[in-house]
Amino acid sequence: MTESGEVELQVTNLDSGIDQREVRQLVSALFSEFVSLSGVNIYRQEGGGFGAVVKVGNLQEAQLAISQLHKRKVGTKRISISHLPVDGGSLPRKEVVSLLQSVPGEKIQLFKFRQMYEERFRGSISVADLHRMKEVVTLTEDLAGVGRMVQLKANTVVGTEEVESLHCETHCPTSQVGWGERRVWEGLPDVVVELEVLSTNLRKVLKSHDGGVPLASLLHCYNAECDPLGGGADDGLHGVPLEHLLQAVKGVLVTTGDTGIKKLVDATQGNFGVKYSDLVGPPPALAGQLITFTREVVDMLKIVPGCKIAFYKFIPRYHHHFGKQCRVADYGYTKLRDLLDSLPHVIQIIGEGAKTFITLAHKAQVRRFSNDLLKMLKSQPDKQFLLSAFPAVFERNYFKPFSVYDYGVCHLKDILSDIPENTFVLEDVNEESKPDVMISVFRRDQTQEEVMRTRGFAKEVVELLRHSPDLSICFNKFIPAYHQHFGRQCRVGSYGMTKLIELFEAVTDTVEIREDGEERLVQLTRDKMVWVVGEQVECVIKASRARCVALTDLEEEFQKMFGHLMPLGRMGVSRVE
Repeated sequence: MTESGEVELQVTNLDSGIDQREVRQLVSALFSEFVSLSGVNIYRQEGGGFGAVVKVGNLQEAQLAISQLHKRKVGTKRISISHLPVDGGSLPRKEVVSLLQSVPGEKIQLFKFRQMYEERFRGSISVADLHRMKEVVTLTEDLAGVGRMVQLKANTVVGTEEVESLHCETHCPTSQVGWGERRVWEGLPDVVVELEVLSTNLRKVLKSHDGGVPLASLLHCYNAECDPLGGGADDGLHGVPLEHLLQAVKGVLVTTGDTGIKKLVDATQGNFGVKYSDLVGPPPALAGQLITFTREVVDMLKIVPGCKIAFYKFIPRYHHHFGKQCRVADYGYTKLRDLLDSLPHVIQIIGEGAKTFITLAHKAQVRRFSNDLLKMLKSQPDKQFLLSAFPAVFERNYFKPFSVYDYGVCHLKDILSDIPENTFVLEDVNEESKPDVMISVFRRDQTQEEVMRTRGFAKEVVELLRHSPDLSICFNKFIPAYHQHFGRQCRVGSYGMTKLIELFEAVTDTVEIREDGEERLVQLTRDKMVWVVGEQVECVIKASRARCVALTDLEEEFQKMFGHLMPLGRMGVSRVE
């Protein structure tokens, strides 16, 4: 991204049979169909074909262009669009110098150098990047049968800034490891620990490490200074990933360095930055698709033990679960990792390399738990139950055993404490001389004015539903129908409620919610149905010339006036008599 906010996109795999002038016109026409262009530059690639650099207004337009044009067939080939690589100013010179200085003779085989760089700094470095650092390193061809080599240039200076270390020198000193030994990190394990205990101990560890601990050595540092963390197999059934629990601890943050090294640090205003993409959001044309995608990911992950799957299994799992391909470009990205990274409020990526996993973010888990708990409470006759009965109530509602690990915590109290205020009421009780907690739905007392409005709303519901053949309406269609009928919005907050369902529950003498397959219906209670049909019958009788109608003709006359039969079945009767 340029200083002005413009974004440069690279277009490759263009048909080599197309003339250079035509390529410029073709690329301009393609992009102009969806976004506004600031410039198009055509260049010749090493193989002889053409490439293009397209400059668009902002990140949103770049996403939209990728979603519409990536892999589109132009001529005989499908074009490929990607973000232009960063300029040389961001090249990891100090890391390259540090690594080569640790090698005898400051010279090593190219393939081994790239492997060591990835292990030591958790990032990749391309041959092209090394070629762009000619003032730092020299690449020599295979002259003596030893392979291509990378060598540090003499008297190279890249500043005094210290290179990020993968391990804590106090608890995991690198002096004990040979310069050529593999440095493979298996990732943080699954553990069982209370969030309060973890939070207290992490602050102690961070304090002794000057506010920052490399994630690769966090477990060693923690176990050296605090009671060792216990856990089990990393299968989602015997604990929660420690890296996920870190997200639930307030006051700490996992940051990722330029090369990819993860570090646990104290959360401050300086490092708790908000990315530009988070502020702007996706293009309006892609917002609906991204919302659907996030819901699909939650639906897919919540049925997996521990709500986590290996990164490399995501695409096949998605295809198997939904019966359709997951096309990353449809959402404005060219890499799955970039797409998932754009959804930090829903998805968390933990681990590294082959041990990379996808799980639900802590905030998403709290929202999911709140919704599940609300459904459980509403299934109870008195809308409350004891905390000790939680597993039994859960199993009755969801037809599977309850596992607290599926919600990304090790103890129920940890996730209950993170639920926003005024959602549920937790009350300490003594049940059979044993301390317990009663959970119930939070209800704010209505003001006198709100009570009066609610009574008026009950009358409006009757007025709206009396025009429906079966005196009911689909729950999802109630709000638009109300707006169209009365010419104003139905604002549930005006009645002291937060959700429409709560408003209906406040007028149970007027309406009831009925399940009809996967749909919910709002219908009048039997007493209100009888009253409404009675009024309609009265209208039929008053409209007749003789001011009376034979009982045998009543249904026919009713249908003539209202356009539908009398809803006898809804009222629990089969005949007019």
